[in-house]
Amino acid sequence: MGYSSLRIERFRAIGDLKLGNFKRVNVITGRNNCGKTTVLEALFQISGMSNPQLPVTIHNIRNLTLTSDNNFNFIFRNLDFKNEPNINAVLDGVKRNLVIRPRYASQHTMRIGDGKTSAFVDAAGDGTTRPLVSKAGDGRIRPLIANTTEVDSDGFANINGLSLEYSDGRINHIFVSEISFLDGEIVTDNRYKEKLKCSFHSSLHSMSMLPQRMERLRVNKQMSGIISSLNEIDSAIADIHIGAAGVIYVDVGLDKLLPLNIVGDGIRRILSTLASVSDMQGGVLLIDEIENGLHYSSLEILWKSLLKAAQAYNVQLFVTTHSNECIKALSTVAMQNKDDIQLYRIERNKNSHRAFEYPADMIMDCLEENIEMR
Repeated sequence: MGYSSLRIERFRAIGDLKLGNFKRVNVITGRNNCGKTTVLEALFQISGMSNPQLPVTIHNIRNLTLTSDNNFNFIFRNLDFKNEPNINAVLDGVKRNLVIRPRYASQHTMRIGDGKTSAFVDAAGDGTTRPLVSKAGDGRIRPLIANTTEVDSDGFANINGLSLEYSDGRINHIFVSEISFLDGEIVTDNRYKEKLKCSFHSSLHSMSMLPQRMERLRVNKQMSGIISSLNEIDSAIADIHIGAAGVIYVDVGLDKLLPLNIVGDGIRRILSTLASVSDMQGGVLLIDEIENGLHYSSLEILWKSLLKAAQAYNVQLFVTTHSNECIKALSTVAMQNKDDIQLYRIERNKNSHRAFEYPADMIMDCLEENIEMR
């Protein structure tokens, strides 16, 4: 199920990186600035390859704000628009390909689209999976720039947008979706309909959708598994309730329910993560720096709960960490679930990147031999 391989070319700082043999739970480690988060962002882009808003979304995920057109060069290697990112992946045996190209001011119109798509990818950076709809929504071709063309000193026309060219390998055809920098208008190719669900879970944006996800769990009578996992951290937790304005309350046996924020950040993080898994049934969940806000004693419980939830909801996980305690906690769970867990260490040597694979039975051996995997 899910992705089996990924290749990233000229995306952010990565020139060329290949990863393969993906399992249900894929853990990505490595030193700071080695490209761990970039791997998640590349998976996010290829999962929503028809969504031209995703380059903006991944910028927002890093808590950055676009202040000018040139900010879009952050996804191009060495900040050079000539280095067009190319992302390839194999999903359920079908090849996917995405090329991100700059649009120059000499290009006067967007490609024909119907103004909407069935993409389920999180486009807002807040954990929401919503359909992608163009600003006008009427599918018409319209001019997006002035008739004059400005040219920089290097001879290239000014960039006025991005063009996403993508294919899914099932038919010999290239689809195109585009975004304009002038007014944020987007147009999508009406011949392609995305069915894959994918969401990017980060500490900055993971909490905004928690009330809605908890409500769905409650309605679908799926709270018992979540509470059982939380009981392993705090046995006093008896139930969870959704109050007015989306406030989440926890029943710990006192006369009054306690707001979730009072119970502790660790409980909030685990609850948010498990709820995100349940919301991605049949899809892909990307989790950046999973250990943030968690005490080391909770990490093994988290891994066990994550794997159990991923199996129950048929979700493929890609997770980053730079914590040795987190890897140690993973190793115990991995030995009992060898077919479901794999670790990848990303190494960066100047301008080159390489991924080293560690199957489940190697993780414990490497820890015992003090081999660095962070």
